[in-house]
Amino acid sequence: MAAAKLLIVFVIMMILLWRKIPLVYVVIGASAVLAFLFGTDLPGFAKIVWDATKDPSTIEIEVILALIMILELILRRQGYLERMLNALTSLIKDRRIVMAIIPAFIGLMPSAGGALFSAPLVEQSVGKSVSAVDKTFINFYYRHIWEYFLPIYTGVLLVSNITGIPLPRVLLGLMPFGLLVILLGLPFLFRIKVDEELTAVTEPTGATTSQDGAKGNRQKLIKDVFFSTLPVLAVVSLVMAKAPITLAIASVLVVLILKHRFTLSELLEIVRKAIVIKTLVMIWGIMLFKQVMETVGSFDELPALLGTLPVPEFLIFALIAFLIAFLTGQTGSYIGIAFPVVMAAAGGQVSLPLVTLVFMAGSAGTMLSPMHLCLSLTVDYFKSDLSKVLRMLIIPESIIVGVAVLAYLVLT
Repeated sequence: MAAAKLLIVFVIMMILLWRKIPLVYVVIGASAVLAFLFGTDLPGFAKIVWDATKDPSTIEIEVILALIMILELILRRQGYLERMLNALTSLIKDRRIVMAIIPAFIGLMPSAGGALFSAPLVEQSVGKSVSAVDKTFINFYYRHIWEYFLPIYTGVLLVSNITGIPLPRVLLGLMPFGLLVILLGLPFLFRIKVDEELTAVTEPTGATTSQDGAKGNRQKLIKDVFFSTLPVLAVVSLVMAKAPITLAIASVLVVLILKHRFTLSELLEIVRKAIVIKTLVMIWGIMLFKQVMETVGSFDELPALLGTLPVPEFLIFALIAFLIAFLTGQTGSYIGIAFPVVMAAAGGQVSLPLVTLVFMAGSAGTMLSPMHLCLSLTVDYFKSDLSKVLRMLIIPESIIVGVAVLAYLVLT
């Protein structure tokens, strides 16, 4: 009976998400419905809400995301990204590589719909000699390569919080797949033919044609790339060195604030513009949904039920993540719904290979979903054929999920 109630809520959630109801409303509403289906009264539900709100993992992830939002705005405001892109387009003469690097570096900052920022730069880097479908694929695909192992992305942070696996371990488990994602895009990239001469996104100042001058200019450009990416590299390095991510981001922010000498009024304005309350509420809703499922025991019958099915549990988990992700196009959706299911069915303890498999299956679902904001924005910008883009995407995404399945079977 408990499994049937959970299934009803689960199906309703997928339908609502498919109907484009915002995730924040879906998870909060589903939390209330699930609690009342299991006989929780209002005082009991209020206690669950309070428990979820004061949970250290909830507070931690909210603080982390707020700090990331502030960091992103400072980097944009101070021109770090622009300097990096200009230096790269001057250093690298193969326009195909530039075409991939531009969305990849835009992707260092986890903005919603960020592919739209890189699309005009991709257009400028290769002109009209590359088809709209190819530009759409490269811009969208390489925009998302960091989601697998960059600790400032919500997905990996949520996975670590929900599963209880330390963030560095999660990142190390996902990193090989992130590298595989990059490599699988290369055949599509290098089959592209480009005929026009490359021009930088903006012409570098002080350019010179002499040999010594060219060498000096190249060294300056390399320094520009290094120093413009240094804040993000510092965060990643500190996290991989097992520093708490909150401390890592806060430390980098302090350095940037001191370096750029922000006044108190400027800082307050940055905080006001940077922090998106709706996103923080959405994350709180996901943590509330997890807390409700744990408190009411909605998953108590699930392990036994899954054990009666003729399909291995790990494939069911992967399919759940893929379907939710495909229907919604949102990373937070499949992580916030699928991973609590996996945790409960596994008795609260999950292996890293299983976490990796479910994550990669969900990622494939988001990458193939027409609901994905970055995909729809890129297709619209380049006026390309969505079906042709999806036919290209399905090849690397299928390989990635296949490798994740094999890795799970070998490592468990």
